[in-house]
Amino acid sequence: MAYPLEGIKVLDLTRALSGPFAARILSDLGADVVKVEPPRGDLTRAYGSRIGGLSSHYTQHNAGKRNVCIDLTAEGAPALVAELADAADIVMENFRPGIMARYGLDWETLHARNPKLVMLSISGFGQTGPERDRAAYAPVLHAETGLIDRFGALHGRPATDFPLSTADTTASVHGVIGILAAVVMAQRTGVGQHIDLAMINAQFYNDDYLSMVMSGDDPPTGGGDVWPVAGGNIIIAAQHRFLWRSLAERCGLQDPGDEAGQKRVLGEHLASLPSWEAVTALLDEVNIAWGNVRPWREAYATNPSVGPRRILAQIDDRVGGSRPTTEAPYHFSDAEAGVRGPAPYRGEHNAEVLTEWIGLPETSIAALAGSGVLQAQDLS
Repeated sequence: MAYPLEGIKVLDLTRALSGPFAARILSDLGADVVKVEPPRGDLTRAYGSRIGGLSSHYTQHNAGKRNVCIDLTAEGAPALVAELADAADIVMENFRPGIMARYGLDWETLHARNPKLVMLSISGFGQTGPERDRAAYAPVLHAETGLIDRFGALHGRPATDFPLSTADTTASVHGVIGILAAVVMAQRTGVGQHIDLAMINAQFYNDDYLSMVMSGDDPPTGGGDVWPVAGGNIIIAAQHRFLWRSLAERCGLQDPGDEAGQKRVLGEHLASLPSWEAVTALLDEVNIAWGNVRPWREAYATNPSVGPRRILAQIDDRVGGSRPTTEAPYHFSDAEAGVRGPAPYRGEHNAEVLTEWIGLPETSIAALAGSGVLQAQDLS
């Protein structure tokens, strides 16, 4: 089966998470993604344990890409990147506003050279606006959009950040949506688009309870309550009144007359059931949604959907074995999607990409390497 984005060329100038994850999605959908990396390397190369010189975090978000290592500060380097952008359908960057213009790689310049080009710029606070020049990583956006304070206040806990970079991944997904929309429009009109995607816009847009907050209401503290039962902890995702009505009559529970008392009675009854299977059978019988609160270091290995749903994939670990990574969640009826190779080393595909994309001869590639424009990771 074909991949939906076969034949699409993506020049990935991004680093860390918001951009690389978006580019990984495009790669999993079949695009030829070339990561342009500076000699010092993407900072995520230092995140997590390494196999074959490649860290776990870098691997997850860069698997399946090719890599060209270019020192943008070297004479002639920006011109080389501009040539690659001429051959690309999509350019992605997540520098602070103004950095691309410093190297002559801004939207206006690239668009004039390649009118059908689609360019995505991800930044914390956008290309325009009063905060455009601020440095921003996910925790900054979690704080600025009120999520950290809301989580602490509603749970009576000190304000702390989340153990996942939701602001980054939210921006990634919306970046891909914007890219695909712009590509469709470019195919229709012959004219590309610049997508100015601010993480703060994406984070507020994805806040499903923001309308309640703006109306002065208190949003839920979460989507369900966790109950200790035989075999572990279970979360029940149901409004309390519905849960009580569903179980009280079925189980012969006496109503103490208030919500706190009802929760106490429900908790005692659920805890009295002899096994995990008895608890889940009861909830399934009355059509109540429940979840196993799995230990976080084991969930990827114990959830029964992981294998059948192809949630994980095994990729080349570059030292003769394999290592697991996340797999694309898209299951098409008549197309393929998924990770198509290992994460690349810096500069691993210098010659290959420059030959295929812009037709540079070996002598020119050697000259660029000799002048310091092109570099490669020392694997010795």
